[in-house]
Amino acid sequence: MQDNHIEQFENYLSGDMLPEERLHFEANLEKDKELYDLFIVYQTIDAEMHNTGKYSDHEAALRSTLQKLNVVYFKAEASVLQMRSSKRIFRTVATAAAGVILILTAYFSFFRNNTDPRQLANRYVKEDLLHLSITMDGAKDSLQQGIAAYNDKAYAASIQLFEAVYKAHPDNSDALKYAGITYLVTKEYSKALQCFNELAAKKELFSNPGMFLKAVTLLQRNQPGDGEQARQLLQQVINEKADGSREAERWLKK
Repeated sequence: MQDNHIEQFENYLSGDMLPEERLHFEANLEKDKELYDLFIVYQTIDAEMHNTGKYSDHEAALRSTLQKLNVVYFKAEASVLQMRSSKRIFRTVATAAAGVILILTAYFSFFRNNTDPRQLANRYVKEDLLHLSITMDGAKDSLQQGIAAYNDKAYAASIQLFEAVYKAHPDNSDALKYAGITYLVTKEYSKALQCFNELAAKKELFSNPGMFLKAVTLLQRNQPGDGEQARQLLQQVINEKADGSREAERWLKK
């Protein structure tokens, strides 16, 4: 597509042409079939690029946008292929259209990946588990020291403190939970799962995030079968209205 054609198409679609220029351009479209075909492709691409912003929150609509663009592009390809004298123009149009398709495909892939439960779990670990809250219930000094060490990213010291508290006080579920979280953020997933399995088994607790944190750990570990098991756990969290049910519901809807 020649640069002057692109400029003409842009000026026409944006309304920047003078009245006499507009009439002249429309007359050329009527008598020049190749120019008309190129304009239709350009107009379709321009419209789809504008519409893509409206669909950014809806995966199905993004797919529809790509499909419509492909249909129009390949129809244009078929018509232009019939014109042997326009091979050079077709190659340029095909390159431009393919470029737009690649851009939209990359955008769709980025959107999809960033709403995958594994990506959301990764964000949860990095943001929601960045700091632990200091408890105000008269907990042992060692637990508070462990929390302070965790918040300072002194994870080795924090895990020693949490495990010491839990060993001395097996009823202290916070110490077990914090130990599991520390293992999770340090990517010791097997040890984190042990902690969260034990935590989830404590049925007497009024508030128990063990099942949800286990799902987060599986999503982070991402070994074969972990994703499906994590999704089953998240659904169970929702069904039982357990701790983390709000996040679980949002993640599965994505």
